[in-house]
Amino acid sequence: MYITITPQKLGGNYSQSSAGFVSYLEKENEGVEEVAKEHFFNQYEDAITPEEVVKEIDNNTAKLKKKEPKFYSITVSPSKYELKRLQNSSKDLKRYTRELMKDYVACFNREIDGRPININDIKYYGKIEHSRSFKGTDRQVRENQPYATKILQLKSEIRKIETGLMQGSIQKREKEIEKLEAQAPHCQDGKRIVQGMPKAGNQSHIHIIVSRKDASNSVSLSPGSKYKAS
Repeated sequence: MYITITPQKLGGNYSQSSAGFVSYLEKENEGVEEVAKEHFFNQYEDAITPEEVVKEIDNNTAKLKKKEPKFYSITVSPSKYELKRLQNSSKDLKRYTRELMKDYVACFNREIDGRPININDIKYYGKIEHSRSFKGTDRQVRENQPYATKILQLKSEIRKIETGLMQGSIQKREKEIEKLEAQAPHCQDGKRIVQGMPKAGNQSHIHIIVSRKDASNSVSLSPGSKYKAS
């Protein structure tokens, strides 16, 4: 299990709304039938709308300054072994998340109104995703990039030859492209790995958005004053 905690921050400024991040987490639901969609959930509810998440997070920011994050993002990535052990992926991941968030609360090791903080003192929403795509920063994409650059150049030359802008052999360039595709160090299902390509296998993981303020909107809860991204 690999877990990262990231403070809300976009560029040099903090957004005053969680709408952008919530919209990003809805990307897998685009074009999917209602019965197949993954909805937001919290400790007690299973079908929370994106609009409700934005409203609850955005309205829970009392006394936070413009330069302070309004929420934190937690990403939970089970290992391949752990994913194989799941009987019902979504149901089991939700149950795991709810137990995980109890541990998250316990790690604050503090009190509110003279009592130990508990799960009901935080405001969070989880979202399960079942796919991942290769990013430009992934090692496979970076190490394939020199081959991608040469292939792009050859394809550009082919278009110029076809339109009469330059002379040369299209067949020769096509063979060179085939050779480069075969030489690329990282392939998946027989194809060169490129940015945006979906990763194979079970890629289920969990995104969690946690309000910076407690559920009463009166206490600030930060993972650490000397916070590191992971």
